[in-house]
Amino acid sequence: MKKLFLSLALCANFALSEVINVDINADILENYQIIDVRKPSEWAQTGTIKNAIKISFYNEDGSLNENFVEEVKKISSKKPLAIVCRSGSRSTKASTLLDQNGIEVTNLKGGMNALLSQGYKTTK
Repeated sequence: MKKLFLSLALCANFALSEVINVDINADILENYQIIDVRKPSEWAQTGTIKNAIKISFYNEDGSLNENFVEEVKKISSKKPLAIVCRSGSRSTKASTLLDQNGIEVTNLKGGMNALLSQGYKTTK
């Protein structure tokens, strides 16, 4: 019963989230300060979006980066923040967590997989 309640509470948090979701494409990237929440090994593998700030949501061992929210809070940008990961799953979780901590963000749906499939050239 406890597990069911916790699961429902988590789902409610995602449902009540104020996060904006936008399909990723190269044309919109210049409108945002991009935060890439993938792991360092993923950045090395595919490269990153030009001028993206790299802050892993999960550590290489799969544990949550306990400093994630605080690291994002340190960002000073005139542009709105947008979160990207590999496929859009992690960025959804990261965006929801940031929203719950009072940080306005946009989630870039489809992630780097979608962007790369559109022919985007990353920065190594």
